[in-house]
Amino acid sequence: MTQPKTSATLTRTEFRSLKQTLHNMSTGSRGLKEDPSFAFDLPRDIGIKLNNGCNLRCKHCFEWNPDGYHHEFERQEARREIEFSLVEKIFEETRPYRSRMFLWGGEPLMYSKLDELCELLAADPRIATICTNAVLVEQKLDSLLKLPEGVTLLASLEGFEEENDAIRGRGIFQKVTAAIQLLLDKKRSGEFKGDVSISLTINDAMVTRLYEFMEYFEEVGVNSVYFVFPWYIPEAVAERMDSYFAEHFGWLEAAHDPMKKSWHSFTYHLSPENLEPLLAEMEKLRSRVWNNRIRFQPALEADEVREFILGTERPGMRRKECLALSTRMDVLPNGKVNPCKFFPEFTIADLRESSLKEVFHGESYNKQREVLSCGLTPVCSKCVLLYNNGA
Repeated sequence: MTQPKTSATLTRTEFRSLKQTLHNMSTGSRGLKEDPSFAFDLPRDIGIKLNNGCNLRCKHCFEWNPDGYHHEFERQEARREIEFSLVEKIFEETRPYRSRMFLWGGEPLMYSKLDELCELLAADPRIATICTNAVLVEQKLDSLLKLPEGVTLLASLEGFEEENDAIRGRGIFQKVTAAIQLLLDKKRSGEFKGDVSISLTINDAMVTRLYEFMEYFEEVGVNSVYFVFPWYIPEAVAERMDSYFAEHFGWLEAAHDPMKKSWHSFTYHLSPENLEPLLAEMEKLRSRVWNNRIRFQPALEADEVREFILGTERPGMRRKECLALSTRMDVLPNGKVNPCKFFPEFTIADLRESSLKEVFHGESYNKQREVLSCGLTPVCSKCVLLYNNGA
């Protein structure tokens, strides 16, 4: 799909990140053709889930909405956060390649070692994204001002005040827009060196207001706006995934756990009757050149949108293979490594007990790569890694 046009030029950091992505995709795809268990010597991208806890209960969240799988956690696990010594270990072991960092949660600004994390990023600069609801920005400002160039705070909003607060809670729009303005003011004064972008999960109330939303934040001056299609997995697809997981991944611990699997929590979706209005709004967004970037995620073609919002198994962007298992590693708050970011059932080794390289090239990781080399799972089409790290 052709993304909406922009007059913004790539910064040095953005150009370096684009080169890294293209290298990951070309090398990974080529390697998998020769060896189904191919992987880089070290992951070039690292996702760190800093914590499980969150200060909001957003209606579309697969973690903490009423259907969210975090409600299955015991109290201790729900409050768990990653040991900072493990974060230091990850940075140290990936320093040769300055692997990119994707920091999320839960809510990462609630992480008790946030100040130390910001200092670590300043001492060992990486291209990094912090996915946040931005509610605590003002409270954590002193820490955030330590961040170096190359770090993006990706703030979540689901529309204007009425639409956003219906999903995220009363008063949140005003708090978040004030936080965004504060960071941008600090950036203009040279105190904040990072970037600020916005992520909006497309919802029924905003289908016909995306252009208006973009106009508003173009004026505000954020770096980019991401319009994200909901990662919807209908119950029938989730049940097929249950069977697939039991058949192909019976050797994993989660296969024998009676707890409801995480893919049953991806229930938030758009109404099918909003398909045509959404397509018209997408075309309207592509009708002009913007001062900042707009990205639909995934970058679906018009003929792919219907099946995606209905939650079918068919991947968008003509994706056929996931390269994330060869190029990326995700680490959970308990120190366990998860090859599939969204679905913790795939968790394997404990990074507290082995080196990053040992885990990345371990038997369990290779076994998962070999299974996925035979074809995607029923829920792969609803994972961001397939589109950011796929072919």
